[in-house]
Amino acid sequence: MKSLVINYDNLKHFYDINDFIIVTDEMLKKENMFKNFVYETKNNFVNFPIYPKDMPILMNNKIWKKLIMVNRELKKSNLCLTIYDAYRPIQVQELFWEFFYEKYGYYDELKVANPKKRGTHNIKINAVDILLSNMDGIVASLPCDFDDFSKKSNVEYNGCGRKEKYNRDLLISVAFKYGLIVNPGEWWHYTDESIQDYGLHYDYNNTDLVPLEEKITFLLK
Repeated sequence: MKSLVINYDNLKHFYDINDFIIVTDEMLKKENMFKNFVYETKNNFVNFPIYPKDMPILMNNKIWKKLIMVNRELKKSNLCLTIYDAYRPIQVQELFWEFFYEKYGYYDELKVANPKKRGTHNIKINAVDILLSNMDGIVASLPCDFDDFSKKSNVEYNGCGRKEKYNRDLLISVAFKYGLIVNPGEWWHYTDESIQDYGLHYDYNNTDLVPLEEKITFLLK
């Protein structure tokens, strides 16, 4: 299986022209947030490290500002955010789409966004995948693991324990307060409120939300 390679000579230009920022370790530490990019490891649904180990957290600047507000409120309850994914290059989305089909025998836009339309991870106002953690970065009790394709990922799933449900619903409600809207099928997946106008499976290819110079900045090899 191929892995993502970043053209670092073009990376700064890429995030400048697309209104992205790189969330650095220093920025995370300042806000008491954590990073756990499982796509850098084998601990993900494709069982292969797709991202390089130094994969930067790329995201829209206003999304980062909203995450700061969410995190500051959560810290009042001795909880904080761990970021599992942010902007995702379209080449990776294409790989995920085909892997899901090879594994399960069908395509499912509810589980993996169709790269021909672009998912909300693949646009300028990108989605983020976030989980609740304690102040030491240990993930809180939640209904299921990240990228669980079972019914447990649904925001209305009530077959979990009281604590798991409370933590999930807390994350959803605080994110909503600051303009980040949960994907009904994935309680960890949040989009900016402005994206809701398009609909969950909108075709973004004919909009100005498609990142510029993506194909020369990111490659699969």
